[in-house]
Parts: sequence; structure tokens; C-alpha cells
Amino acid sequence: MQDIVKQGYEKGDYEKTFRQNKQPNTFEKGRLDAFLQELPKNAKVLDLGCGIGIPFDKYLVDRGIKVKGIDISKKHVEMARKNVSETEFIEGDFSEINFDEKSYDGILALYSIFHIHRDQHKNLLEKVYKTLKDGGVTMITFGTSGSEYGEEDNFCGSKMAWSTFEPETYKQFFQEIGFKVIEEKYEGNPGDEEYHYWALVRK
Repeated sequence: MQDIVKQGYEKGDYEKTFRQNKQPNTFEKGRLDAFLQELPKNAKVLDLGCGIGIPFDKYLVDRGIKVKGIDISKKHVEMARKNVSETEFIEGDFSEINFDEKSYDGILALYSIFHIHRDQHKNLLEKVYKTLKDGGVTMITFGTSGSEYGEEDNFCGSKMAWSTFEPETYKQFFQEIGFKVIEEKYEGNPGDEEYHYWALVRK
């Protein structure tokens, strides 16, 4: 699955398809502002699946946040370094990297977790919990279909793969791991192709 995702973003044109205006949309801006309100001054944030660095990392950096991004696509990392030159971006699979415990004030994982098989999702959330400082916050975007595995042949011009539980499963994971939910929002409408569950939670 990870090979499909990596090749999909290497070959596809994500920026042309989704991010030509280089700014978060109204819904995304609201979620980012809610995330920012929970962070201390000069916070350190880790972005899991940072993509091309815009709009999310750029939005945070412009507001005084120190961001480190990681992405599986070499092409996207190179683009991110140009788009947000003052930020560190590294190429890698965040599902396979162990970060230092209690090392970040905040963690983002926007439109990225569902590119990893759902069998790993709880372990990933546990990793996020350990990586956050006490009282730290994370904002994550989840799929809503409950599909164990799905593919699309023409996502940004290339093949792509997804895997997700339904939102209630993630809410149960939060409770079991020890996260406290601050905010929950749904992006889009039930039945839409782009219908996502956004959660802002605290350690």
C-alpha cells in the first residue's frame, strides 16, 4: 500500500489539483486557528505527511510556530523546502519512524493517516501520544467510509490507495489511549467523496 501511495504522489500533480491558491480554505483555516489556540508561544510542531508544505506548514510558520515536516514523497519534500524555506522537511515513512518521547507541543496529520493501512492506525495514535509533551495537542484528519482498503486509478493523475475506520472507532481509540477531545468537525457532507472527520485532541 505504501508503494502505491508514494508513487501516486511522485507521479501525480497534487498542487495543480488541490492547492493552486496556496491558502487553506475557510474550513481548514478554522481548524488551524483552533489548533494554534491550544499551542504555547514558539511551539514546536511535527507534521506527519506534510506534502508540499502549503498551505498548512506555511500558515503555522507565518504565525511563529517552528515546524518539522516528514513525507513519503521525495518530490513533495523538495517542493516543501522551496515553499517554506525556513522549515526542516525530511523524506520518510512516518509510520516506521520512532520520534523522541515528549518532544513536540503539537502534531499535525492532515489527509495522511488514511494512506496507511488501518491496522496500523491505533499504533500510530499511540506513537503520537508518546511523542507529544504533556498537555500537547494533535489535529488529525480521518476518512469516514470504514473501508479497509480502497484504490483510485486517477487521483491527481495517478493511482492512489486509502484505508480507514469509521469515526466512532477513532473516538474509541482516543479514549483507550488517553486523549481528551477538544474539538470534532466533519468536512463535507455524508456521501461526498471528500467527507472527512477532523479531531483536535490533547494528551
